[in-house]
Amino acid sequence: MQSYGESVLVRGLSFLAEKQAATAHNLANVDTTSFKRRHAVAIDSKQDFHSLLERQMPSITYSEQTDLQRGILRETGNRLDVAIDGPYWLRVQDDKGGQYYTRNGQLQLGNDGRLVTRDGYSVLDQSGQVVNVGSGDEAPSDLSISPNGTIQNPVTGQTWAPLAVVSLPQPGALVPIGKSLYVDPLGQRATQAGDGVQQGFLEGSNVDSLQELVQMIAVERSFTATQKALTGMGRLQENLITNILR
Repeated sequence: MQSYGESVLVRGLSFLAEKQAATAHNLANVDTTSFKRRHAVAIDSKQDFHSLLERQMPSITYSEQTDLQRGILRETGNRLDVAIDGPYWLRVQDDKGGQYYTRNGQLQLGNDGRLVTRDGYSVLDQSGQVVNVGSGDEAPSDLSISPNGTIQNPVTGQTWAPLAVVSLPQPGALVPIGKSLYVDPLGQRATQAGDGVQQGFLEGSNVDSLQELVQMIAVERSFTATQKALTGMGRLQENLITNILR
């Protein structure tokens, strides 16, 4: 039967493995536009571990959280690149109508005139409609995007509704699903932001590669120390049992 001490150490090893995996994932995406680093955290599981003496001891579980701190903005010169300066999100939609949030502003014009992300997701305006600026002969040769997200053809003066640049009450509840996209399992009510769009810029990853490497080394050392403690506890129990049976 596993003792409380062994159970705690095994849980610790599991946490360190998850933390190392999160660190490796962060390093792999250090150059990914608008990537938000993930970090493992220990939380109270709100369940109690019952010992043989029926004494209740706290139990711990682990989860990953997203660090939503803004990455460094870099100028690209591309008129369809937009960076979000502030705690806001772009709202996009897939072909089936599913909606997502992203901070990756690498936008482009589709063949049908839709404003889409690099992966083909339609960009929505503040009313929830797909932004379409026209195709073929109607396609603008240039677009100007103001800080509040309003799109304008600088040649003709035609404007389109502002981009859906929104804030959420609990942004930490968003769940990353890849391709810089996030889903909102809480279905929060989004609020249109006033300003925050910077045309011709992109937000970089908020991963500090040096910090992640230092953390990776620290986790590796902690893992080794925990393994030794678990081995030592097992030997202690074996010696105790041997002495009792003499």
